[in-house]
Amino acid sequence: MNIVLFAPSGATASAIRQLAPDPERDRITVVSRAAPDADVHSIVLQPALMSLTRSAERALGGSAAGRNLLRLSPLDPGRRFSGAARHHRELRARVAAADLIVALERDGILAAWKSVRRWAGADAKAVYGIAPARTLLAAARD
Repeated sequence: MNIVLFAPSGATASAIRQLAPDPERDRITVVSRAAPDADVHSIVLQPALMSLTRSAERALGGSAAGRNLLRLSPLDPGRRFSGAARHHRELRARVAAADLIVALERDGILAAWKSVRRWAGADAKAVYGIAPARTLLAAARD
């Protein structure tokens, strides 16, 4: 099974352990902004304006109103990550071949959703979170 994990932070080791992939049958690709903490194939995206986004996160992150304002702006980290994903050829190929697409973090949801809508095959399943991914993977193995 081809599995694509969207985890902008790169923290995927725990999720991969929970999926318990079969090394003979499963191929995992991690899509992130930083090198993942697991030894799997990865696609590291470098969204534009990341230093400006980090500055905005520090300035607005101290209050609920500030965080909501950031989420509505073009500097939203999820929106920047999704924009970087849109232009990545290898990611397109991996999503097109994927059987399961998983958004592990909030900032990966938009990128995963748009990738599924644009490039995924008709039989591909997409979920948010590790629990539904484990359920789908178990069902596919039965």
